Amino acid sequence: MSRLGPGTRAVITMVMAALLVGSGLVSNVLAAQPAPDRSEVVLVLDFSASILEDAANRNRFGAALERIADRVDETSSDLVAGDATLTIVQFATKAADYPGCANLRLLGSSAMVARFANCLRSVARAYRKGLNPALTRRIGVDTNYVAAMEQAAKHLPSEAVRPALILFTDGKHDVRGVPVSRVRAVRDRLFGQRSPLALLPVGMGLDPKERNALETGLNRLKIIRDMPACISGTTFDWPQVVFQSPSDAATAVAVALQDATCTFTVAPTPTPTPAPTPGVVQAIRLTAGDGRIVLTWASPRSTPAPIVDYRIRCRAGEGDWIESKEGVSLEPRATIQGLANGTAYHCEVAAIGASSAGAWTAAALTATPMARPPAPGKPSVEALDRSLRVSVTPVDATGVSGYRYECSGDQGATWPAGVDVVSADATVGQVGNLTNGVAYVCRAFAANATGQSDASPVSDAVTPCGSLFECDPAVGPIVGILGFVGVAGLLAALVAVYRNRRGGYVVAVVDVVHIANLGRGSRLGIDFIRDPVSRRVTGIVADRGPKADVRIRHLGGGRFEVTDRVGRHLTTPGEPVLAADSVGARHELILRAFATKAASPVSTAR
Repeated sequence: MSRLGPGTRAVITMVMAALLVGSGLVSNVLAAQPAPDRSEVVLVLDFSASILEDAANRNRFGAALERIADRVDETSSDLVAGDATLTIVQFATKAADYPGCANLRLLGSSAMVARFANCLRSVARAYRKGLNPALTRRIGVDTNYVAAMEQAAKHLPSEAVRPALILFTDGKHDVRGVPVSRVRAVRDRLFGQRSPLALLPVGMGLDPKERNALETGLNRLKIIRDMPACISGTTFDWPQVVFQSPSDAATAVAVALQDATCTFTVAPTPTPTPAPTPGVVQAIRLTAGDGRIVLTWASPRSTPAPIVDYRIRCRAGEGDWIESKEGVSLEPRATIQGLANGTAYHCEVAAIGASSAGAWTAAALTATPMARPPAPGKPSVEALDRSLRVSVTPVDATGVSGYRYECSGDQGATWPAGVDVVSADATVGQVGNLTNGVAYVCRAFAANATGQSDASPVSDAVTPCGSLFECDPAVGPIVGILGFVGVAGLLAALVAVYRNRRGGYVVAVVDVVHIANLGRGSRLGIDFIRDPVSRRVTGIVADRGPKADVRIRHLGGGRFEVTDRVGRHLTTPGEPVLAADSVGARHELILRAFATKAASPVSTAR
């Protein structure tokens, strides 16, 4: 978002009001002193494209320079009495003295004072004109601190009593062929041993994204070394190097001239009543995404100043702030993009008024952006009655919170059936409400706090089924071949049991081909025997235990209660009933009770 910085610079604001409104730079010549302060000052002005392409702000800066020139004319007698020598240098890729504005010695010369004022007006017109071919040919378009300092050093003689270089810029050093590492090296070569010396940067800092870097670089460039106090006793200080408006920057240039030349003075002005500031935002919430954080907040409960925008920023640890770029908005929501996944960020929000900013409010918790998980591998699918069991290999990624499984009965054209399993360990899911006899393909997704992965490869087609005949087409021919033998065996077994009955023994017939004498009693059961390779049922055995595949209660009166993994079923002797085994496959079960005299239950498998 485009943001307005808080106006917290009270001293600079007073000077700006004095210089640009017309109530400052009043006459205050120290006529009683035996000799004026001697100073050499070079005003180095940035004419690179970063300033000249911004019409609105270069015009405002130029207008501020013109108002300073007006004050120079008004206080000509003060300047004539001061022993100051002034030079104006303009720089971009290269640096050069501004034509006719070098080594202007003001002491005792009202003509030189007038010339200095005209130089300021000429510079103002040059800023208003912006980029033009003649200027570009002369000094280029990049920003070269090295060239600026080397040209300024020519006008700061070694015997200078109060040498000062005032460097105005709105961009970092960025000229090709001159690495940024040379800036400090050249500064130290030219000025590292100079004493006294003042190198005073004035950064306009209009681009919020570049402001922190500009401020860091200019603070490293700044020098204030052994500058003697003015006759008035004023000592030298330069606490701020970056300003957020053309007027503030121009005011800072005037303050630097005042301090360096001991000539300009600013009349005391009443401390202005602080402008009302917007209220403080509430309840900031952070939601991490892939390389981003979404912030939401509640508007201030009350606000002395109307809110026109919000400013939002995040940073990792003590790193540089990263601000939202979404533009001006009163919506209490913003997104910070371009963040590093896996890094924790803390974030702040401030309400912005037309001329002031509210206090920053920090979110209570940090947020850590995270990429979406990778897609799972190809799922394995197992047929059940009107459902499918889908399983995948766990995804190798941190932060996985669950999986989603979807199945399609039209070969992937639509995916109407699905289930979400919210557990990082839940790599198996059962998709229900399917149609038996229809071939389905399935896919899987992994999920984390950021979102859902891409889809896995599609599984092989699998058909839900409700009985042995539906689930295994090969059973039909086998049953046809063995049907007669099975029925004959059943009849023989029933006759044998009937002939030898003595206490109410129960016989179970499963899928026509499997028979077991379950014994007598009220609580009986059967287990299914499976081939270890094909997993097909090859027989049944009696099992009275509570964990039997199918549990049977002989209720008497010709009734049975059959309990399997699906539920309970009531049946009568000779009436078929469907029962599910331990893996969910359904089987046809027929029970009969006989008064068979048998020594013990006999189980058979076929």
